[in-house]
Amino acid sequence: MRAGLLRELLVFKSPVETQSPTGAVKKEYKEVFKCRACRKKMSLIADRDGVSAMEQFIGHTLVFQVRNYPAIKENLHVTYNGNEYNLKMVNPQINDNSLLLTLEKIDT
Repeated sequence: MRAGLLRELLVFKSPVETQSPTGAVKKEYKEVFKCRACRKKMSLIADRDGVSAMEQFIGHTLVFQVRNYPAIKENLHVTYNGNEYNLKMVNPQINDNSLLLTLEKIDT
């Protein structure tokens, strides 16, 4: 993987339970890690009529390639371009020591 391709910045957040002064416990996401990534293009799969059944869902899913860091685990939240995403899948690429991350947008 070439370092010049890593143009995007990803911020990884982990859930932490905090207690307010009134005693209420709530789950917040704290930043644990930042790294550079390369965004992979997803290709649309169309049937013989040229219609893609995934058109409405493909905008909510992103795929990134990053270097292999042990801090990256599934079920973290990721901030990219001001939007929150849930890390759905971490796919290790053995040939170049990188990870393919599949992110799904969180509806807010």
